Amino acid sequence: MHDFDHALNVFKRIHQKHNLPGHFGRRETLDAVWPAGLPRTQEMDALYLHHTPSGIKLQTGVAPMRLHGLDTLQKGQIGYRWTSTAPGRSLSAAWPSAHLVIMDEVGGGNPIIAVTDIAGTPILARIDAGTAFPIAASMAAFFLAMAVLIDIVYGEFEVFDVGDDDGVSEAFLARLTEQLEPILGKENCVRFIDYFYG
Repeated sequence: MHDFDHALNVFKRIHQKHNLPGHFGRRETLDAVWPAGLPRTQEMDALYLHHTPSGIKLQTGVAPMRLHGLDTLQKGQIGYRWTSTAPGRSLSAAWPSAHLVIMDEVGGGNPIIAVTDIAGTPILARIDAGTAFPIAASMAAFFLAMAVLIDIVYGEFEVFDVGDDDGVSEAFLARLTEQLEPILGKENCVRFIDYFYG
């Protein structure tokens, strides 16, 4: 299993290397600021306590993504965990209580979900209103994979050379697969790439 702090440090280094929006910090405690009603795991605590993302955005070459910071984490659950109603919000009966949206497209609608009741905090993805599917066996593997994706998109393909009117570049997809399969495993690699570029 991948070490989570190592994975986050790799992700932060690649984020800084490509001068992406947002920053990482550190907090002394989470208890007073963690949104009520949201589940936590060791990995969630490490992310939001020791690495504390804020305003993190990245381009995939197809859609801009946002990693939720503590300031957007609660709002990021609306439309998933909670449905918005006139007097406030209500819990969605269809949303598993252990699922927490940690990343989404900037406009919403395609959540990346941490599964908080399984060791290692596996990661699922969902496209539109479809069924969520696994893309990483742990949160550590997910952040290592995201670091690879960012480095290839920004460092090798200059973001918008990832695809054109004919679709996503075969060379890009081959490069991603080559780098991601050792991290995610074959099946999760296929689903990870399909989520972002399918």
